[in-house]
Amino acid sequence: MGTTKVAEQISELFARRGVHEIFGNPGTTELPFLEGIHQHYYLTLHDSIAAGAADGLAQVTGSVAVANLHAAPGLGNSIAFIDTARRNRSPVLLTVGQQDQRHAEYEPLLQGNFDSMVAGLVKYSHEVTSSSEVNTAVDLAFRHAMEPPRGPVLLSLPMDVMEAVGLPSDLPTASPTPLAEPVEAIAERLAAASNPAIVAGYEVDVDDAFAELAELAKKLGAPVYAEPLCSRAPVALPFANFAGDLLPASALIDSALGDHDLILLVGADLTLYPYTPAPLLPGKDLIYVGSDPTVAHKLHAAHARGNVKGQLARLLPLVPARAQAFRRPPDFGRANRVARAAPRLGGVYVLDAASRLFADHTIVDEAVSLTPTLKSMGVYHGRNSYFASRSGQLGWGLAASIGLGLRLPKVLAVVGDGALQYTIQSLSTLTRYHIPVKVLVVNNQSYAILRSYSKAFHAALTDADYLQVPGVDVEALAKGYGVPAQSVDRPNRLEEGLRWLRETSGPALLNVAIDPTVPDLFA
Repeated sequence: MGTTKVAEQISELFARRGVHEIFGNPGTTELPFLEGIHQHYYLTLHDSIAAGAADGLAQVTGSVAVANLHAAPGLGNSIAFIDTARRNRSPVLLTVGQQDQRHAEYEPLLQGNFDSMVAGLVKYSHEVTSSSEVNTAVDLAFRHAMEPPRGPVLLSLPMDVMEAVGLPSDLPTASPTPLAEPVEAIAERLAAASNPAIVAGYEVDVDDAFAELAELAKKLGAPVYAEPLCSRAPVALPFANFAGDLLPASALIDSALGDHDLILLVGADLTLYPYTPAPLLPGKDLIYVGSDPTVAHKLHAAHARGNVKGQLARLLPLVPARAQAFRRPPDFGRANRVARAAPRLGGVYVLDAASRLFADHTIVDEAVSLTPTLKSMGVYHGRNSYFASRSGQLGWGLAASIGLGLRLPKVLAVVGDGALQYTIQSLSTLTRYHIPVKVLVVNNQSYAILRSYSKAFHAALTDADYLQVPGVDVEALAKGYGVPAQSVDRPNRLEEGLRWLRETSGPALLNVAIDPTVPDLFA
């Protein structure tokens, strides 16, 4: 038997599976693990940021990314981000330091029941209690994380086990085989439909199925809508069949798709919020193509389960071409809306300029009240061009940009001033490791998304003091973390500020004082 410790054994198993980075905020329970790893360890100043960064890296690489969390407190700090990784279908492996087993009966400081803490949030959870379990536990964790629908998994690593002598890591590394179901019947239903429509979702980007989607839409002569609250680019613009983003309410989805008899969901889900008293797509023939059968089940849809690119490739030769064609009319009103918003630094004016100057950048979107505006600017320009959270949490965007920025050369995080405060410590990690993410803060000094919701449903709360975020010096905060920063509060300085943001080497932040008027997003 060799003298390799379990921690080194785990590091080797990770490396064999392509894991070369680990994000974390370590404590004492993680030190025995850290002593044995050979991966590049990226320090974050809060556990949750590590989980968010791993989510971003997992999405851009399509493979497992690792976040190292500090025992029960660190896992607790990260719960929202784990839920987001679950909803994002991100294969994130959480390694959590557990107390030394030799005094577990005394309930020592930092000990926790991690299984119960993450129940329902991870696909697989296991505490490694001996060196003999390591090979199997790591293999199962990677398999569960990558098997569609992908998602987070957890390995609990007790301190004493990490320091024990490990066993040889000679088990073969295997990948899960994607499941696929026959598509002939689905092709027949598509051919029989009189007026089909397509709803495209995040898996089009995950599986790089843009070309196949465009070809199918052209053959069907069908409009292609983006799924509500889409978290990745569902189409590659320009795209004549693109009909815009669906809004996340059943009544609005029914209105947009009311004239269509068949709805084909391509790697898409229909996320709803707020509630509207309307049944979702009554009487429609629904078909789902993608990796997540739970979507098909809840929508009572026929489905072809598997890789979107592969399934569409199988469908294409089976679907006859139609004479009809859909083409979205051009948006002649955009220039007028931008011009009207310019004097008060309105969001549409700011994001129009940003989308032009950063057209070649990946957009990470957490400007929640301005998300519909940002999406209308044509930010879906292909592979890895747009990322957002699928869970509705705040703080994900800046944290995820760390992981995205490790693989993508040009990343622009568009973040609201409220969301910025949730994980502002991310700026420290960006500058410490010279990750060249650009941060555009659209600053309206409030939680505008919450005020907009209040305006529609709870009007008396619209101007409540606790929905305002005044007096925060965003520029000074960024500089305090070592990130170059500037502020813009006049329209004639916007272009200059955006150019400075783009051209500054390394990470940088531009704080723009936008029009604070509460938008009517839920009217």
